Amino acid sequence: MARDLQERLHDAPIPDEDGACERGWQVVSAAYADRRPVTQPARIPMRVAVAAGLAALILALVLTPAGAKVVDFVRDVVKPSAKEAAPLTALPAPGDLLVESSQGPWVVHRDGSQRLLGDYRQASWSPHGYFAAVTSEHQLRAVEPDGTLRWSLNRDRPRDPRWLPDTGVRIAYRTGSSMRVVGGDGVGDHLVDRDVAPTAPAWAAPLPQAKLGSGTGQYVLALAKPDGTVEEVDADSGTMFWRSGSGPVPEVLDWSADGSRLAALSATELRVFTAQGDLTQTVHLPSGLRGADGEFAPSGKSFAVTATKRTAHGRRSEALIIRLGTAMPKPRALLADPGTFSKVSWSPDGRWLLFAWPDADAWLFVRPEHPGHVETVGDINRQFSPGASSSGAGGFPRPAGWCCTVAGTG
Repeated sequence: MARDLQERLHDAPIPDEDGACERGWQVVSAAYADRRPVTQPARIPMRVAVAAGLAALILALVLTPAGAKVVDFVRDVVKPSAKEAAPLTALPAPGDLLVESSQGPWVVHRDGSQRLLGDYRQASWSPHGYFAAVTSEHQLRAVEPDGTLRWSLNRDRPRDPRWLPDTGVRIAYRTGSSMRVVGGDGVGDHLVDRDVAPTAPAWAAPLPQAKLGSGTGQYVLALAKPDGTVEEVDADSGTMFWRSGSGPVPEVLDWSADGSRLAALSATELRVFTAQGDLTQTVHLPSGLRGADGEFAPSGKSFAVTATKRTAHGRRSEALIIRLGTAMPKPRALLADPGTFSKVSWSPDGRWLLFAWPDADAWLFVRPEHPGHVETVGDINRQFSPGASSSGAGGFPRPAGWCCTVAGTG
């Protein structure tokens, strides 16, 4: 294995070698200038020398395009580990975070304090974080952030509750293959569509009537159909305003905060529609990667994606950012590590992205504008699912919304 790697490195062409060396020297010299004085003997232990050599090799790799190809090979044989990561003690940005776990949903405040809402399955913030919609086997409920129950609705296996933006006067949710809507006060539950895909619905932010067309109601909902089409409907009457062409079934539907664009992320591509149903962009994910989760930045300018692929050494995941303001947007990798990245959530100010990393029992906080700035918190299972028997992706504590969304920089 070592000889094979050595031969790959030796034969790989290295464009801009001189420039890479100069950049590497700047990094190393800056670190040397900021070093703390060391009073230990000058003799360097063998393990330190080996570690230093490995660090220099990694630095050379990440600073060259040719090296980037070898990085994929190296990462595939490195086991994920977050043993040195500290537990979560505070959030890096303002707001409150909803976390779904095997014990139920938690609310995590900026200062790191947390509260278990109860024995529920899923949770979703209302606008401004005044309430959370939570689900159990046979009920949809609205609770306050301290767990106080406001109302409940008996329904068989409700899933994926989503509040109407701004006012919160409607909640859409799935039950079986049906999509239903209930008032934000728990009254007026009714069927919207009896045959939908297993995809969470997405509410459009209120838009002027002229932008949506005549006859459009006040409450506009996007939903996915089993054949991969996307529909925009009136949540009260069920009237369909537009339907897309068929395609891969979306894993995620998400409106931009201003209601001007709808993103439909499938396993292989991201489709972007206007509020009128026009398909404006189709962005294909890199070969071999399958999309898992995605979310618009608060500004609506970027879309973050987690995607996974199989390799000879197991699974490997990437966290991608897609800038939608360009004519031909391409996914840009922020992270790539062994294992699976499951859920993604933007901070309300758009400066941070949170990724769940079940294989390492960790969460990763990333600055999209500074991808090298990654904060890792570990021991997530013990913190949010004490006593859990499995750390797999299905039961791993995962972000379910970082409230409350404001205009950001992402």
